[in-house]
Amino acid sequence: MPPTTSDTVSSPQRAAAALSFKIFFAALIVRWIYALAVYGWMGDAGMKGVDSIEYARNAVAFAEALKSGMLTLNESLGTNPYTMPLFHWLAGLPYLIFDNAHGALAYVLLQGAFDAATCVIVYRIALLIAPRIALAAAIVAILNPTQIVMSGLFYADTPFTTFVALSFLAALKWADAPTFRNSALLGIALGLAALVRAIIVPWAFFALALLTIFGLVRRAGIRRTASLALALVVLGGCVGTIMFKNYRHYGVPGISPQSGIYLALWIVPLAKEMQDRTPYARTAEEMEKKRLERFGPLPANYYEQSRQYTEIGREALKEIPAIALVKSWMSGIAINLTSPAVLLSPPLSQIPRTGFVDTPGSSFPEKVFNYAFRSGNVIYSSFLIAGLAGLAIMRAIQLTGFVSLARRASLWAFLFLMLSWFGYLLIVSGPIASPKYRLPLEPLFSVMTGAGLIALADWRKKNTANA
Repeated sequence: MPPTTSDTVSSPQRAAAALSFKIFFAALIVRWIYALAVYGWMGDAGMKGVDSIEYARNAVAFAEALKSGMLTLNESLGTNPYTMPLFHWLAGLPYLIFDNAHGALAYVLLQGAFDAATCVIVYRIALLIAPRIALAAAIVAILNPTQIVMSGLFYADTPFTTFVALSFLAALKWADAPTFRNSALLGIALGLAALVRAIIVPWAFFALALLTIFGLVRRAGIRRTASLALALVVLGGCVGTIMFKNYRHYGVPGISPQSGIYLALWIVPLAKEMQDRTPYARTAEEMEKKRLERFGPLPANYYEQSRQYTEIGREALKEIPAIALVKSWMSGIAINLTSPAVLLSPPLSQIPRTGFVDTPGSSFPEKVFNYAFRSGNVIYSSFLIAGLAGLAIMRAIQLTGFVSLARRASLWAFLFLMLSWFGYLLIVSGPIASPKYRLPLEPLFSVMTGAGLIALADWRKKNTANA
């Protein structure tokens, strides 16, 4: 019997679904093996970075409140303004189910599932824009060291990255078919990302505006383009939840009180180091001293803390030339894009050595050289140098992939949206340097790597045929 039309249409979809399951479980196995190996070696210490201790403490307190049955509205949204409501639940539930003994491990294993889902989303994104690169992109994501290492650490970045990737997939789906269903998916993905890390909020509204312009230019029709209003409503509801939480706690309907500390204790000290090589730690200590002398002990209200730090930060910023700020930003961006994520793995990160911030140097290049070759630990330096070489190769492949995709005019809108996310995240992260800050870019890097590998394979095949 010849296949029916429905069979013919659904066959590629069934094949993609079957491959998606294989991608998910392959990625999950890789991440769980890594997490369990580190846990077996180091215990809970192998899953925690600098910020993880505070996250774990909040998660334990939340689990205790759930167990007591006395959970208040404030506690259900999270009492720490730096922890978003959805991450508050994602971190707390493993401690509720598995108690303190295995709560951290359970959360990390949950993150493995989130990151495995991210690999599937990478496959689906690539399938929509260029089906030939889809499998290659998925394999790159499965084996991506940045994703694997970060999924093994108690942070908010991994689930955040999953929702960021889902946002791009939803945007592609909406651009292909501007329906209310796809608009709702986009709003949910952006909203959930905001409920994990609020850093996405400004860009999320920009992305919706950009898609609106795309719909109008493409002449999708005002009615179909207006379906994005649903995404706006969903996103607005999620952002409103964050603002409501902060208003109840601190009397300020803000998104995050981090801006003051970010300015006074990061931007100013790092720019000052670029200006005259004053060590970061010395300037940060001076800023803390100025705040204490002017305002006294830290207030309990985080937004008042932010206001105080902002005031002294702005004053200090006036004495720093613009070129020093530009240099500090560019150095931070360079480190974020080129530093190997394997260095964040606790078996390496906890090796005694001189940290980058404390590494001396009369210039940024000299500081980088000293950090790479004079950190005081041969093992750490070896992984750093090997990782830098590997990343250099990957960036070259990704650039090749980007160029190959940019040759298709139909992908320009997607590539512009992607570049806007790259630029936004790198600028907001600014001079603060760590490979963890590029994790939300990794799904798109995987797509470009897949495109680059296929482009290079085609080039080799063409040259071989002509030889």
